[in-house]
Amino acid sequence: MRNWSSALRWSIVAAVCVAAVVIVWFLAPIPQSQSYHHFADQRTIAGIPHGFDVLSNLAFLLSGALGLIFVLRAGLVLDGGTRWAFATLFFGLILTSLGSGYYHLGPNNQSLVFDRLPMIVAMSGCVGAVIADRFGGRGVWAILVLLALGFWTVFQWNASEQTSHGDLRWYALYQGLVILVGALLLLLFSSRNGATTVFVIAVAGNVMAKVFELLDKPIFALGGIISGHTLKHLSAGLAFLPLAFFIHRIEQRQLSADRPSLSIAGSAR
Repeated sequence: MRNWSSALRWSIVAAVCVAAVVIVWFLAPIPQSQSYHHFADQRTIAGIPHGFDVLSNLAFLLSGALGLIFVLRAGLVLDGGTRWAFATLFFGLILTSLGSGYYHLGPNNQSLVFDRLPMIVAMSGCVGAVIADRFGGRGVWAILVLLALGFWTVFQWNASEQTSHGDLRWYALYQGLVILVGALLLLLFSSRNGATTVFVIAVAGNVMAKVFELLDKPIFALGGIISGHTLKHLSAGLAFLPLAFFIHRIEQRQLSADRPSLSIAGSAR
């Protein structure tokens, strides 16, 4: 498929987006189910309510912090646009850790806003990073568009809930399309840096996270050890670790390539 014309491949991406928007447009409004806030694992851990659902958000913090450190250390090894895209992704993961942790301390519609807004940053950065990997940093402007659209879906959903006419359709569409468009870009276009595998791991981890989320209670019922929602956080957060270490390897390869020239220069002096 990567041998198809660029116009055809972009037409496929556009057609999928348009079809999804049309389908959602004709759906009836979908309010936020209040049962969503009633997670299976209600245990308090070290004084922390819903402890495992709160603490499992450290997975996002780990991937985000390491990734951001590696991006900053990589410096000029990455072009400016690529650097901003990956920095947005990893900073978004750090914010997601904080926002999701706050939400799970007291789950309700109001605190859910602080969970979803940081996720928009991470999702926008992730698509931006895929675009940068495929087409270079010049496409980083897409992140601003994705951020604007994503923030709008969260504010629109929150406003609709405030008027008792909850409508989750557009946020759900945004979240679904981020994963779907990201997967299409990975499938249809070649990587400039050999990053396809680590991006696939990130997408797969987040798809599995949705499965764990849907199976929250059945998984917890297996023995009361861990819930599906806790596994969701671990799967989604840790799935970005290979991407963080990929940035680290790029930096290390560049340093290794620079060493011979430095030693030659030193001997010449």
